[in-house]
Amino acid sequence: MRKREHYKPTKFKLPSSHYDKDAADRTVTFISLLKHTKGEWYGRPFELIDWQEQIVRDLFGILKPNGYRQFNTAYIEIPKKQGKSELAAAIALYLTCGDFEHGGEIYGCAADRQQASIVFDVAVQMVEQNPALKARIKPLISQKRLIYKPLNSFYQVLSSEAYTKHGLNVHGVVFDELHAQPNRQLYDVMTKGSGDARKQPLYFLITTAGTDRHSICWEVHQKAEDILAGRKRDPSFYPVIFGADEEEDWTDEEVWKKANPGGRKHLPSIKA
Repeated sequence: MRKREHYKPTKFKLPSSHYDKDAADRTVTFISLLKHTKGEWYGRPFELIDWQEQIVRDLFGILKPNGYRQFNTAYIEIPKKQGKSELAAAIALYLTCGDFEHGGEIYGCAADRQQASIVFDVAVQMVEQNPALKARIKPLISQKRLIYKPLNSFYQVLSSEAYTKHGLNVHGVVFDELHAQPNRQLYDVMTKGSGDARKQPLYFLITTAGTDRHSICWEVHQKAEDILAGRKRDPSFYPVIFGADEEEDWTDEEVWKKANPGGRKHLPSIKA
């Protein structure tokens, strides 16, 4: 298992919370046993790079005094081509199979069924490459559902027809491309009260940047920015934004690095 050197918990960890290394290691180890599903990386172990491991250790290793996770909502805003779908699929599989939640309901949400299926299809390929998971998961591909038989938990695709989605008992939500949501209905249904019967539900929102300032994504983005800047406080909300500020020079290589956490291989080649 790859371990990030000099890991330091997020500054948003409460003084009353503690970092449980074993809990964090368990999640990182689970993900490392999955394999990549795309291009030249296909079949290689999913070894988290630093920015990914920081997020995973913060979310799954920082616990309240009662032993449950401090953060129940994570907002991750990141540019394209940074491995967003692979990380989202790994989180969905961990919540389904590794979080020891009997009857756990994990939902993959997006603006439409096709977008929501992108992360689901990655998860299916990860399962196919892992004999232990393949033996324990029953795939219902036509229904876009993976059932983890030992816990009777499942991972299910949902799209933006929110009016049909009331009455769910959510343990986890992986919301892909929040900026593309046509309205706030699905977001509200999935995040407001749906996980009240669970001890530590996780709403994992991962998206590229959007431009609609009247959208639910902009609202959540603004909350994340306010928390990062110290203007607002919410100990249950974990904010991560990778991107350049409006006033920054996009030709500055330092700005590229700020907006591309994956490192040099993701940086554009525009220098003369």
